[in-house]
Amino acid sequence: MNTAARKGFTLIELLVVIAIVAILAALLFPAFAQARHKARQTACVTQSRQLGLAIALYARDWDGYPMHSSPSSQSPRTRWPDDLFPYLQNEAIATCPSVAATPALGPAFRAWAHNPALRYGGYGYNYQYLGNSRFPWAAVEAEVTSPAETVAIADTAGVRRDDGTSVAGAYVVDPPLPSARGSRPSGDPQGYGSPPAGECGSGNAGEGVWRCRSVPAERHLGMVSVTFCDGHSKAMRLSRLDDHSGDGALDNGFWNGRADPAVR
Repeated sequence: MNTAARKGFTLIELLVVIAIVAILAALLFPAFAQARHKARQTACVTQSRQLGLAIALYARDWDGYPMHSSPSSQSPRTRWPDDLFPYLQNEAIATCPSVAATPALGPAFRAWAHNPALRYGGYGYNYQYLGNSRFPWAAVEAEVTSPAETVAIADTAGVRRDDGTSVAGAYVVDPPLPSARGSRPSGDPQGYGSPPAGECGSGNAGEGVWRCRSVPAERHLGMVSVTFCDGHSKAMRLSRLDDHSGDGALDNGFWNGRADPAVR
């Protein structure tokens, strides 16, 4: 007996195909998202490495590391990215590609001195040990005796308030403990004391736990992109970056230029 040629799919077959597609999508989308994060991390590390190279060139040309900023009375005020611009000739390098995913940092961005219409942020300079204009004081290359273990640039979350927003510190990064040669933002010169109203965190659990510390940001798959004074870069956990000795206690070993956990 002749039968008509079968055309199309049954409803059950369509539902099975849709279910398979949905399962595949659920499996693939997280992988795609992780690949995007990894691509941003790679771009961030590349830019951070270029900034680190520019810092090394500046230190050799000027016999000292750049200050983190000029005095607030100077107009236009300059900061370390402005000092490095002659070596970079690229404004975009000073902004982490992943910062767009952390809009809370945006209000703390700073304007370029040569082009106030453009702003930068997301990479923090180790000003406590390399160049702090609040004193003023800048290290010379000879003072950084362990450049391969001294932070030059790291992802920064800025100084975070309890609500997660930031109004300061988007261009610097602080060690875990107060530096004997440095200072915290205004109102919190030695550690995590009483912060200025509205500027820092309260110290409670959450984003404000670091008070006035401009803390390294674990924004790349839970890692901080770090460039050291010798020019090499790598991703590190914040807990490791803050504990050179590996004994579970905070220390400034990766910050102080000597790779010595005991030095403040």
